[in-house]
Amino acid sequence: MATYKPIPGWRDQYNPLRGLTMSKIVAWEDAAEMGDYADLHWFWHHMEQTDVVVQGAVAKRTSHIRSLDWEIRVIEKADPFLAAEQQDVLRYAYDRLDNLVEAATALARGVFTGFTILEKVRTGYGPLMKRLDPIEGRFWKYDRDKKRWIFEPTGAAGPAKGPPADERDLVVFAPRNPLFKSIGRHFFAKALALADWDVALENSANQAIFMIGPPGTTEEKERIYQALAESLTSNLRGYLPNGADIKVTDLAARSRLPYQERITYADQQIVLAATGGRLTMLTESGSGTLAGEAHSETLLEMARADAAAISDVFNDQFDKEILRAFFPGQPTAAYFRFNVPQKAESAKDVIEAAANLAWSGYKIDQKQLEEKLGLKLEMIAPPGA
Repeated sequence: MATYKPIPGWRDQYNPLRGLTMSKIVAWEDAAEMGDYADLHWFWHHMEQTDVVVQGAVAKRTSHIRSLDWEIRVIEKADPFLAAEQQDVLRYAYDRLDNLVEAATALARGVFTGFTILEKVRTGYGPLMKRLDPIEGRFWKYDRDKKRWIFEPTGAAGPAKGPPADERDLVVFAPRNPLFKSIGRHFFAKALALADWDVALENSANQAIFMIGPPGTTEEKERIYQALAESLTSNLRGYLPNGADIKVTDLAARSRLPYQERITYADQQIVLAATGGRLTMLTESGSGTLAGEAHSETLLEMARADAAAISDVFNDQFDKEILRAFFPGQPTAAYFRFNVPQKAESAKDVIEAAANLAWSGYKIDQKQLEEKLGLKLEMIAPPGA
């Protein structure tokens, strides 16, 4: 049964994007540095729901975690019998989890939001668990003096209050240098540019028309001409007194200011922070180009780092409890790990390696080479043969 249950409150009806300013974002960041994450995480929640680029960047970064296989490995030089027993127990414990993939993906999102906390929902049989349920970050505060987490069920902002959470019931991932600052600030810059662009487009949809009255116009006549001018500009038809003139101002130039360039730059910075790549990575594979391969490799390196960090979290906050219960006083001989595939070798890499080996005096079996290349190889007869 879940222990940490959020209570609906006023914040559920509050949209932090309404009236958003940079000073508000900085204040939320400062509060988060002090352990109060309520406002910052609520802002992130709405930002991710609103901005498709942020959504895509987060999905791209976390998609690798969802696709990974996992295994229980053994520690080198560990007792082989103890390692085999611990492998079986850990594999059984992880197989009992209903939502391992979802839990790992939630942990990966901590790279953006600063931390993720999962609650261990137990089966009722010893330390075994059936789920690892994520609890939204806005309901947590961190007491930096006493180094403990405190659950705030209403999600209210302010200093940490209440009893500390029992961290034996939690799985916590709090990486260094989260991305919420860089992404949040570029999101705000983009929002400003979009708002100004919309105003410019609205103003430039119709030309600004000014009526110049004839010489010697009296104050009484000005009121009459004002009414004529408003009628004229409303339906583009009307009568002007002799000597009057019309001046038209073209506002369309304002709508051609570099709004799109500013928005594109902000989007590029968001994707660069999240994935180490460029904006096209969200929709294009980039295969066949050096730049595309470099971006894919960068993202894969990030996926390896995320998978290793999340594996370490499971080792420390899941494996240890299981092993202590089933193997009290015994050293750790097995551990959980995600398997991140290495970069696939291209045909060019294989051919170059084969040529280098041949130059060094080694011969590669033709069947193995064909299997690597996926091609059928035949010798070319020398000229004149």
